[in-house]
Amino acid sequence: MAARLTTRELAFKHPETIAALWAATHSKSQNGKRGAVLRKNFLAQLLVLSGLLWVPSPAVSQETRSEPELIREELRQLKQDYQQRIDRLEERLRKLEAPGPHRGTNAQAATSLSGTNLASPPAPMSQKTNAAAAGWQFAKEQFSGGTEWREGVRLSESPLRERLEEVLQDFIEFRGYMRAGYGRDDKGGPQVAFQAPGAFSKYRLGNEAENYGEVMLAKNFYVPNLFGIEAQQRPDETPTGPIARVETMISVYNPYQNLLSSSGTSFGLPELFASIGNVVPAQPSMKFWAGSRYYRRQDIHISDFFFYNMSGTGAGIEDLVLPFGKVSVAWIGAASSSGFSDVPLPDANNKAGFSKANWDVSLNDIPLPLGKGELGMVYARQDSGLDASGRSAPASDGGAITFIHTAEKFISPDGANKFSLQFGNGPAKTFTSGYETFNLTNGVFIRPDSRSSWRFRATEHFTADINEHFSVGPALVYQMTDYADGSGMVYWGSAGVRPIIHFNKYISLAFEGGVDWVKNTGEATSDYLYKLTLAPQISLGNHFFSRPVIRAFITYAHWGDEFRGQVGGNDYVNDTEGLTYGVQMEAWW
Repeated sequence: MAARLTTRELAFKHPETIAALWAATHSKSQNGKRGAVLRKNFLAQLLVLSGLLWVPSPAVSQETRSEPELIREELRQLKQDYQQRIDRLEERLRKLEAPGPHRGTNAQAATSLSGTNLASPPAPMSQKTNAAAAGWQFAKEQFSGGTEWREGVRLSESPLRERLEEVLQDFIEFRGYMRAGYGRDDKGGPQVAFQAPGAFSKYRLGNEAENYGEVMLAKNFYVPNLFGIEAQQRPDETPTGPIARVETMISVYNPYQNLLSSSGTSFGLPELFASIGNVVPAQPSMKFWAGSRYYRRQDIHISDFFFYNMSGTGAGIEDLVLPFGKVSVAWIGAASSSGFSDVPLPDANNKAGFSKANWDVSLNDIPLPLGKGELGMVYARQDSGLDASGRSAPASDGGAITFIHTAEKFISPDGANKFSLQFGNGPAKTFTSGYETFNLTNGVFIRPDSRSSWRFRATEHFTADINEHFSVGPALVYQMTDYADGSGMVYWGSAGVRPIIHFNKYISLAFEGGVDWVKNTGEATSDYLYKLTLAPQISLGNHFFSRPVIRAFITYAHWGDEFRGQVGGNDYVNDTEGLTYGVQMEAWW
């Protein structure tokens, strides 16, 4: 004979059954509506289950079996029977919650169990909640690939950033870059940097004689129709309602010659801008922005050379999607003051205001063989106001074109190769939004750009993790410039490489060698500078861009006689070689 269990008896005698049923009806699924209905009808299902479960009476008499044995046998039979039934229930739940063409059939089957049709439309509030979550995710994706950061691959591995995002729960975005250390030269003074006169960059490992940092704070916004009940998604599943971002950055610079001196520390505000997108239904990724920002920056990491950098203050439209890429348009520029009278010996005290406006059109993400391309076109105009004598510098304008080919997953999954060709004339030949300057004993001055001046530049560089014990980053630059002011042609060639041997996941040995050659026909000079650096390192990972990193270094540099007195400052005014050593940390997130 079998006895039927009541719900109370089922709960007290077989808690494992109730736990399994509760887990099955409260599990997360892709369709939250069905799970909610099943949970609401948990008690109803429990009653049904208690009616289905029958406890078989023991077949052996009380006289032949002890009480513990009877209980064990009853539990064994119950577990076997109940487990089979629970497995079938869980299978039905999985079918109900799985998307597919048979969803309606599953929903009708669930009606017999729960008494509710799961195919009915959701409540408006649930729809709005889901749409809001999708909107926030959409905003995060649209603002994640801005033009304001250096090599994107550098942010691909950042445990610190991931932890910060977890702590801040996406309330505010916090990124940064910083390097700091202490170094000396072999003359007894603070560390100096070795850079060839006329070269636009230097190889940076063990050759950065300053503390520098950038801290960025940004906030994304999504504003759906909070009080409406209409659909919050378009047919293409992009959310309605505008998305926005406000971003600001503070930078700090402190050279080793003025280490820890407040008067020798300078602060900047390189970024302060807002961007609003998703306001044109046909172009949800298109964004309007205004303010001061890093914009269209492309750099070679080992020399910290920004060969294309339209950072400045202005406004624009970006990420207008076309069948063959994305278009961005910006009006962006810079302003400063400089003496210009009596060039080449201007009066530092008789200055005028300079302004340079750039109209930048960029076509990005162009599908090309072996990668993607970027085409940048700039028209620039440079003007000046009046100095104390009522004179102004001559106005000038010009254009520039930049082509960049990027091959991702180059050699290694996280490797990247970039090749660029650039040509520009007049003020656009800088390939930046700002000015070209020159140094004199009485100050730093803006170099006026003649319309007939021009520059050609080609770059090639890549980074790759060859295997778990070796990574490398080489670079090549060639540039020729005609300033068209009677000063002749200036040629610059640069070649360098940074190989890293990774002994294990955290300890490595980096080596960097680089040479710069500069020829100035106007000054009738042609010479070189090379530098070599050895740096043992500890970092979070065994990749080329694993950061944070702590390193010690020793650097040796040698330059030709024609550069004597122009490299290394007063400590090396009579020398053609120098040596520095020190320690440094570098981090970004």
